[in-house]
Amino acid sequence: MIKSVTKFHYVDFGIFRLDLTNRELLKDGEHIALTQKSFEILDFLIQHRGRMLKKEEILDAVWAENYVEEANLAQHIYMVRKVLKDNGDDFTYIETIPKYGYRFVGEITESTVDSSDLQKKLSTNGIHLHSNGFDTNGSNGSSNGFHKESSEVLTEVNTTPSERIRPKRSLLFPNIIFAIIFSIIIFTFIFFAYFTVSDKQTNLSNIKSISVLPFKQIGGANKDEKLGLGLADTLISHLSNQDQISILPTTTIANISENDKENLIELGEKLNVDAILTGTIQRENGFVRINVQLISVRDKVSLWTDKFDAEFSDIFSLQDKVSEQLAQKLSIKLNDSPQFSWNNQYTKNIEAFQQFTLGLSYWNNRTNENLPKAIEHFEKAIAKDDKFAAAYAHLADSYSLVGYYHLENIMPPKDACEQAKIMANKALELNPNLSEAYTALAMVSLYEDKPDDAINLYRKAINIKPDNATAHLRLAWLLTTKDNLDEAINEMRLAQKAEPQSSIINTNLARLLSLNRQTDEALNYCKKAIEIDPSQLITKVILAEIYEQKGLFDKSIKELKSVPENTPEEKTAKILLSRVYAKKGEKTEARKILKDLAKSEDSEESPSYEVATVYAHLGEKDEAVNKLKKAKEDSWLYFLHLKYDYNIDSLRDTPEYPKILSQSKDKAIKANDKKS
Repeated sequence: MIKSVTKFHYVDFGIFRLDLTNRELLKDGEHIALTQKSFEILDFLIQHRGRMLKKEEILDAVWAENYVEEANLAQHIYMVRKVLKDNGDDFTYIETIPKYGYRFVGEITESTVDSSDLQKKLSTNGIHLHSNGFDTNGSNGSSNGFHKESSEVLTEVNTTPSERIRPKRSLLFPNIIFAIIFSIIIFTFIFFAYFTVSDKQTNLSNIKSISVLPFKQIGGANKDEKLGLGLADTLISHLSNQDQISILPTTTIANISENDKENLIELGEKLNVDAILTGTIQRENGFVRINVQLISVRDKVSLWTDKFDAEFSDIFSLQDKVSEQLAQKLSIKLNDSPQFSWNNQYTKNIEAFQQFTLGLSYWNNRTNENLPKAIEHFEKAIAKDDKFAAAYAHLADSYSLVGYYHLENIMPPKDACEQAKIMANKALELNPNLSEAYTALAMVSLYEDKPDDAINLYRKAINIKPDNATAHLRLAWLLTTKDNLDEAINEMRLAQKAEPQSSIINTNLARLLSLNRQTDEALNYCKKAIEIDPSQLITKVILAEIYEQKGLFDKSIKELKSVPENTPEEKTAKILLSRVYAKKGEKTEARKILKDLAKSEDSEESPSYEVATVYAHLGEKDEAVNKLKKAKEDSWLYFLHLKYDYNIDSLRDTPEYPKILSQSKDKAIKANDKKS
């Protein structure tokens, strides 16, 4: 018998072997479970090792005939990394190139073995390769003596048909065997299909919380980067119209970075949700396609994928279809109740919708610079559709912020609040149960010095929409003015639960917990805030204060010294640094910092409260009390520190303290009155 030679190609890296002939991953000769697509991705990355591969390049190579989303690729990358790590190798072989793709960075060794070479190698161990398989010690039959060195298993390539000697056999026996094998295959397929579907249904029934990510626009020339956020926002609003499943609000997902989307499973764990809904938008020649995928965070599998097509002008029907299909999969009912009034809240005008999504993106980052842009786009949305309730509500909130925070550079505060009332009431005419409109009116009530009215309006907004994080946040700070710190903290917790990825909310919760001397929790939330947005220097200062409060002085000093010069936070950081040195007993260094600050004073004096706390810890009570008497601070935050801050515990028994506290409260009230 003449045998052809089969070549077996291996790639070794770390403790693993990629068998390219038999298409499997091995560790010490043992098979490691890896899906074929994951195998192909790993193979492709290794083939182009050391080179940065674009995501599109990998997708084109592995899914040449089909369109799949980047999320699918990210999921397979995650699974490959997990398989390698779970099998004992902590080295990260696949490097993520943010906003670009991936690269294989491990060292590899390639080898090729053919059947003749392997036969010689096996023969030295008493193993012979025969036409019917492996035979130990020359006897035909089983291969029980075949040990781990034979992980380089060969499948024999037989002779050509003309070279074979075929014994005569009855046709009945092969037919029976074929029938049995065919039956087993069919049964296995049915069994697998049934339990796969059943398992997915079970997984879907376990979903209790979902994060809808901004959709990514791909292909086409007319890209609208804000369209994906707007589409996600409308889906969130639609899907939130039920009680069975929690949907994270738009403000939580609006600022999620592309880096965060690299690993959807980790993002889902960070957001503390059961599933992630992600998708893409393709626009071509007036038509649009939406591809969606629902991914289980716990099971790390795709639970549902679908695509929807329509004319771009009819994108709203696609939103409805996506919502309805997902609701059907999750077996939830989307109510058309008066509390929601979907058609009255949103628009069917594509130009109005596009302007609204632009306004929404600026409103989500509502700074002094962004608020005028938000107002501009919300007004344009209303000009395109004067029945657009959500646009009126967000426009009202933008105006209310201008008025309450006295942003004279944008418009006179009184005029801004009047506009806020007009727009909020218009929104409520269109939809009497629009939570965001009541949130805006609450801010106007605060401007008009009607805190009780504001509290009632915030509670009404929350009753309509329990996950209105903005209302929870603002209500929390309002409750502090009622000297109710515990209730304020509880309200801030609800805000954080509604928007776990908000740096601002995590920072505010940390601040309140610190005032309430719950330092461990405060530290956790402050660290989370910095992880979400490392650019916020005020959060870094608060973190230093919490370290100081816990007695971790060296960590506090490190954070304070890292605050850059010529920033608004620099002076506060230096005063706090002086206070930490005073607590450490390094009083000379503490006084030197205060002296240097006094020498370099410009027209703006140092915050009297922080300076007073330094003198309190230097043991100079009289000087500390004098600083508090001269304090010009007139905010509620200053009053809260006077009432709760542990740093002035030594001053509370002084005769002057009650009067200082009372005057501080009066100043805060008068300062608020000036705004009206």
